[in-house]
Amino acid sequence: MKKEYFEKFNLTEEKLKQRIKKELMGAKYLEEYSNVSEDEARNYFEKNKNDYKQIRASHILISNYDSNNKEVSDDKKEENKKTAEEVLKLALDGEDFATLAKEYSDDSSASKGGDLGYFTQDEMVSAFSKAAFSLKTGEIYNKVVETSSGYHIIKKTGEKDQDFDDVKDDLIKTLESTKQSTLMQDLYTKYDVQIKNQ
Repeated sequence: MKKEYFEKFNLTEEKLKQRIKKELMGAKYLEEYSNVSEDEARNYFEKNKNDYKQIRASHILISNYDSNNKEVSDDKKEENKKTAEEVLKLALDGEDFATLAKEYSDDSSASKGGDLGYFTQDEMVSAFSKAAFSLKTGEIYNKVVETSSGYHIIKKTGEKDQDFDDVKDDLIKTLESTKQSTLMQDLYTKYDVQIKNQ
């Protein structure tokens, strides 16, 4: 088995040891030069505070999926869009949003009046986030927002800034991963490394 492996990859035991040694050195190099200190992470956090802002929102979802999780027909989608527009008009006219959510929304947040809790901009799909983050607290987005799930009526109910300590560990991991990718890319470019499949 060992002999076949060596022959298949044109290796000897010495070549294998050298390859492992190089990989271990590369891993040590990456680890050493991609470490991110708490101060670096804090500095990044301070410069990018808007990325860590959280808002709270409620929504009413008119889903484009049936109870078996199958996409509905185009005709049904048109009907859903009209329903969503009618519900939006009721919400904008001052009807209680939570009551409308309980009556019309097709997702699990309906029982909580549509409340989705707090989230950051990148935790929701782009169209939803863009609409929700453009609102003032207490404001309802004046158009129905379409996503792959269906049609949303969105109301912003709060906002807060996250504390550095809440995001520190994840932020350090993310920054280290970014540093590693950049280091690898720089090395590939500098030494003209070509990745070949065996």
